[in-house]
Amino acid sequence: MSAAAAETPSRLPLPRILHDPLPGTGYRALRRLGGGATSEVYEAVGRDGARRAVKVLRALFADTPDAVFRLEQEGRALASLRHPNLAPVLDAGTTAAGRPYFTMPLLEGLTVKDRLARGRRMAPAEACAIVAEVLDALDTAHHAGLVHRDVKPGNVFLTTTTTTTAAEGGGRRCVLLDFGVAKIVASPGRLTTDAAIMGTPRYLAPEQILGGAVDARTDVYAAGLTLFEMIAGRSPFDAEGSIDWMRAHVEDAPRRLRELAPVTGELERAVARAIAKAPARRWASARAFATALARAGEREPVAARADEAAIQAVAVGASP
Repeated sequence: MSAAAAETPSRLPLPRILHDPLPGTGYRALRRLGGGATSEVYEAVGRDGARRAVKVLRALFADTPDAVFRLEQEGRALASLRHPNLAPVLDAGTTAAGRPYFTMPLLEGLTVKDRLARGRRMAPAEACAIVAEVLDALDTAHHAGLVHRDVKPGNVFLTTTTTTTAAEGGGRRCVLLDFGVAKIVASPGRLTTDAAIMGTPRYLAPEQILGGAVDARTDVYAAGLTLFEMIAGRSPFDAEGSIDWMRAHVEDAPRRLRELAPVTGELERAVARAIAKAPARRWASARAFATALARAGEREPVAARADEAAIQAVAVGASP
């Protein structure tokens, strides 16, 4: 779970924390919210009494330069961005034990992944509205030279409360989480090379798997897959396990969205273009994809068999 997110924290019990993970920071951990391979996330209270989400490096990796670099890079990346669909970094530092951390607003709600697990799918209009906000946040990141590289339903958080201050992004509908594997474009940083496969296999773009150049279109691909799942309740690919998912992204033709959900031909084409195998055949930017979704929302579902060949050609990256 991301540093910015907790599922209705005020309604959950606070389990005892045996060892304080935040000594010397001015924050006292109240409960563990979750964690990843190298970091953990806690709900904590500061000296001012305000509750925050604190993301801190696991003690096991305190002496691992790459892990330290990645967490510090994520904090710097988020601190450099200002967008209502991105949770801002409020504070950052290092614990008395030498573990880097940063704090963010504590939000209430659930991820799209959790929502899908409960309700299986979303109405196309609702899904498009949420993904449009994600794309707007990505567009801001891309213009700042950042590629997220791990856009997925688990990193799109739907808020159930409205924050009141501009500093905490008041009025958000959703928040894009976890820039932990973000790439700084044109940076020589050791953790942001294209050669390393970063991200979640189910949502990796072909170029991430094959070691190609990573840019805004990589995030467009993952956003397209995320939107497909939100509407259809499943991936356009059939796979099990990391290797199968990566093979499917590189080799398999995706299912057509209208095989699984009642959507317009315009929306199906927009999604098919987003998940094209070749980056050159995708929407050139997050903004372009968002604009296409807005246009698609203005039309009614209709049968459009004449479009099928063109849609399939775009999806597999073949010439129409």
